[in-house]
Amino acid sequence: MNNTTAQGLSGRYRKISKWMALIALMAWLTGCKPASQNIDKRLADYQARLQACVDSMENKTRIPIMGGGEIDTSRFAFNVPHMNITDEGECGAVGFEAEFYWTGEKIVPNAPKFTGLHPTQIPPEWRVLRVGAKLGNRRLGQQCREHFDPQKCPNPNYKAPAPPLNWPEHLIVRPKAYPGLELRLQPVRDTRPTGITFFMVDWPRKDGVTPRDLHCFAMSGKVPVETMTVAELEQLDFGKRTFPCDVEYGSFDFKGGAARIKTGTEALRDIVPALKALQQYLSDSIIKED
Repeated sequence: MNNTTAQGLSGRYRKISKWMALIALMAWLTGCKPASQNIDKRLADYQARLQACVDSMENKTRIPIMGGGEIDTSRFAFNVPHMNITDEGECGAVGFEAEFYWTGEKIVPNAPKFTGLHPTQIPPEWRVLRVGAKLGNRRLGQQCREHFDPQKCPNPNYKAPAPPLNWPEHLIVRPKAYPGLELRLQPVRDTRPTGITFFMVDWPRKDGVTPRDLHCFAMSGKVPVETMTVAELEQLDFGKRTFPCDVEYGSFDFKGGAARIKTGTEALRDIVPALKALQQYLSDSIIKED
């Protein structure tokens, strides 16, 4: 590139820079703001409206659910569940996180006012059930059924992953220590450490036929379930060793919502009655619109 060409390009760049500076000055004078500033302002506005929404619920025990119905927070250890507010100003609950005990007889929220005990006095046989729940938007659901809008409504053809309804009997294992649960072995087993999945065959999902399931993790090397024989799996008993277990949303529904449940292998002996009692407790805490 010769000097004349370089000088010409330099001149053009100076002109472009002057125009850009002029445009920026005009934008500032006319009140226009960069997109990032507009986004920041909208976010700040939303956070302020959301905080006002939360503050307005502090002294209430019946809190509206987004889209219809109410949740009775007097049955929980928290004051206000997870809230949201729409552009139209609707303020409502969309979910919650809570922790409960299964005493072997009933569900009790994890708080002294419900247990009547100091945390250090909780009986060791009580089982912890941690809940992360999503509350359904009934109004949106009704609108989606009547007038499907792909921008707002979930895919009506989507089906949550579910285990097969039937399984070859010779590949089913029923651990004696865990009544109500069964294992379903693959014809060719994967010996890599993947944990273990139990199926609750006597308590199907809301379709009435698909078994609910729960998965337990991080036991390889301590309890090598992936390489155990059928006879060994029938005698499977984790005893006092505790490994984390999850029940996903598809396997745990309640009136007006669904939840992920976190617990441990120590709860497996009576996990089905525990989850049934928890489902009933949460359902009784939801007040639906007539």
